[in-house]
Amino acid sequence: MLDSPFNLDKNEIKKAVKAIMNCRIKPEYINSLEIALAHPQIDAQSWNKLLDSRGASKAYQDKIYSEPMVRLLTLKALLIPKFLPEFLIWMQTAPKPDDCWEFCRKLQASIVTEYEKNIHGLQCLTRNVKDGIYSLLSRLITKPKFSPSDSTIKHKLRGLVHSKFDIPQLVKATKLLLTQKDGFWSQVYRVSFTKDLADALPKIPDLWEPGIITNYPEEQQKFLTNLQPFWRYPGKTDKNYLSLAQFFEKVEEPHFAAIFYQISTGEVPANIFYSLSRKGNVKKGTLFEMTLIRKKGWRDHIHSALDAGIYFVTENLILIIRGMVIGLLLGAIVLTTILLINSLWKFVIKGTIATPNKPETLTEISPENQGRFRRTDEAIKAMITKLTDYINQLPLNTLNSIGIPEKVQDNNEYIVVFCVRQILRIDQNLQYGEIGKYNERWQEFSDAIKEYQKSKELSKPDGVIDKDGGSTREWLEEDIRNQCLNPHGG
Repeated sequence: MLDSPFNLDKNEIKKAVKAIMNCRIKPEYINSLEIALAHPQIDAQSWNKLLDSRGASKAYQDKIYSEPMVRLLTLKALLIPKFLPEFLIWMQTAPKPDDCWEFCRKLQASIVTEYEKNIHGLQCLTRNVKDGIYSLLSRLITKPKFSPSDSTIKHKLRGLVHSKFDIPQLVKATKLLLTQKDGFWSQVYRVSFTKDLADALPKIPDLWEPGIITNYPEEQQKFLTNLQPFWRYPGKTDKNYLSLAQFFEKVEEPHFAAIFYQISTGEVPANIFYSLSRKGNVKKGTLFEMTLIRKKGWRDHIHSALDAGIYFVTENLILIIRGMVIGLLLGAIVLTTILLINSLWKFVIKGTIATPNKPETLTEISPENQGRFRRTDEAIKAMITKLTDYINQLPLNTLNSIGIPEKVQDNNEYIVVFCVRQILRIDQNLQYGEIGKYNERWQEFSDAIKEYQKSKELSKPDGVIDKDGGSTREWLEEDIRNQCLNPHGG
């Protein structure tokens, strides 16, 4: 560890680790870690030896959750990508996990400050963080391993027992890690990981060619290699990928959610499919060189029933006409009439004749709901003002790619309301003007806001967006920028 073309000083690395453990964050300490990661002789074994000298393995095995130890293991997860899943479950099993997350967050926030000031973005640390995320995603799809003693040690860490019990915990922890507002993992995830994954997925069909796979870091290589069969053999599925699909749906990454739903179940939920296709009558599509199949809903079954009904009527009319001809020839017109009535009666009994839809009853919006709508409407107008400059600077093809018609691409109000509907998962056919007129329309909109607030873990979801002092508006603005108006995560 002493020999280095970069004049790496082992004592400087030890000094940096000790200082960071004790909440003394300075740019030179972060820089020391960055330099060490670039050193060709510093591998995971070297980092383990150094961190264990400060008590990392003991803290992990003995479940010591003091702030210095949480910070030390946070460092370990940053420096050794494959340790990240174990670290998250270690924190989740703490007596006070919220305290652990706060210790971890403070350290990340300090690194983010240096990351944002550094023009090169701490390239080695960033590489490690991205590879750690791949390790984390791989763990979400790992098949559960069971042993006779699993049932009695589900809450114990024994080299990290991986069971079905762990998956929901790990999904929750992964979502928290990758969506923390000032976290280093979440920063790298938003800024570059999603783009890297989007770039890599279409290349998977070529990854079995010699040499190409070695261009990726270790954990990314494993993740992509395991995905090869699903592109190579269309139609192949593996239900163990379902938790990964659900995770990407939770973090509102519909492109990735669609891919992993297709891989895990052989079809994509209609709401996700429509958010990508923008065409209500499309049943198949291609994304990242993979064919997507939309999951059939009740409308599809109605259409199938109607098609069957039309076929039934056609076939029976042919038989009826033949009967009439024969009846006329034989002089048995009465018999033909009976056949006609009988056939039509069977058709009615089978229920193939569609009953007309009852007209929807709408009631005028109540004064109370009118007030809630006004608050929400003011917040949306403020969002339009806030986002105008951002929208005006978008690349020319962005609005086309998300489904904004060309005739309204200069209408920022339309664009923002479109994005609000998309993020709240509301049908784009819901007219915004009707929300302030009818109770039923407001309730549909308000319920969607409430579900969105719950997904953001708001303590008291109220189904209203407030202009001032409301986190819902801030979340929506951020999601419009990072998701609706940035569909590929660039």
